[in-house]
Amino acid sequence: MPIDYPKVKIVNIGEDIPLDVEVTVEVEPEIAAPAYKGIEATGISEEVTDKDVQKQIDNLRNNYAALEAVEEDKAVEKGDYVIIDFEGKIDGKEFEGNSAQDYTLEVGSGTLFEGFEEGLISMKKGENKKITIKMPEHIPDKKIAGTEAVFSIDLKEIKRKSLPELDEAFLKNFGDYKDPEEFKSFISDRISEQKKKIRRDRIISDIINSLVNSLKLDVPEPMIANRIEHFNEDLKKELDEHKISKSDYFKAYNLTEESFNKDLRQTAIKETKEYLVINALEKAEADKIEPLQSQIAEEKEKILSGNVKESEKKKLKAYLESEAGKENIKDSIKRKNLFDLLIKNAKIIEEGSKTPKKPPKK
Repeated sequence: MPIDYPKVKIVNIGEDIPLDVEVTVEVEPEIAAPAYKGIEATGISEEVTDKDVQKQIDNLRNNYAALEAVEEDKAVEKGDYVIIDFEGKIDGKEFEGNSAQDYTLEVGSGTLFEGFEEGLISMKKGENKKITIKMPEHIPDKKIAGTEAVFSIDLKEIKRKSLPELDEAFLKNFGDYKDPEEFKSFISDRISEQKKKIRRDRIISDIINSLVNSLKLDVPEPMIANRIEHFNEDLKKELDEHKISKSDYFKAYNLTEESFNKDLRQTAIKETKEYLVINALEKAEADKIEPLQSQIAEEKEKILSGNVKESEKKKLKAYLESEAGKENIKDSIKRKNLFDLLIKNAKIIEEGSKTPKKPPKK
């Protein structure tokens, strides 16, 4: 498959002789399928504990929590929500962003400067407090970075989260569950699915990384350039949608253009090697990963029964029956079958153990 535009070189040209040209086309490199049996990969536990289930339920309860005003004599605790007025000065002078009125803050969230939120703990409604903090070194205004600022804070209100009980009224937010135990069972099944996916993804990642790291190949420059171009196009589209400039994107992730381009190039090389390795394995193991008709039918049913509007199902069904749709499904199943084959032949070392897990006997 060509990976760049043809390069044309005129060899001979003249009035009485045929035009003689030389066309050079750089093609995608063909690599031999790498040995994949016996590669070590980490197996993350799929076990679902009571603690996992309770944590998930607590998170859901937290999402539905109500904020209630605390009693007048209660002091601020970490996790409380407060409404404050504040004003800060450096050497008696104001600075940008130094003040706010009726500002709502979750104490301990790390929203404001280090030391500011800690200074609110133990305060009571109606109190005023002055705290001195050191301004962070990494703030945009370098004139005040690292200096000391004095903040005057008026605490106007304290609110605390009140979590809903795990009762019938709460369960109705998520569906028709007869009791908390049935809901816990649903949560447990969902966590189990997530953990199985995490385990599978980690094993596949370890195997592919091992194969890529052992591949001795100078990736052709056009393939690297194409990957970089596609990534930059996708990034530009996403930034434009959110009305974010590339310079602001760099600032948000503490990047320079040089470091960004360097990392992007390394990513492009790695992803291209992954593509070549997987492509070679799919060709070499074609007979072992060819989709069964039952798999194709199951995949179609899974897609159609997914979260799709009824108005869109007819179009989706027509696409799945088209040649492009059929190829898409077959390619997807082939990739899944290949990964199943790689996992089956890997040495799975359970997390926290040094002993490889033996593959199950057929």
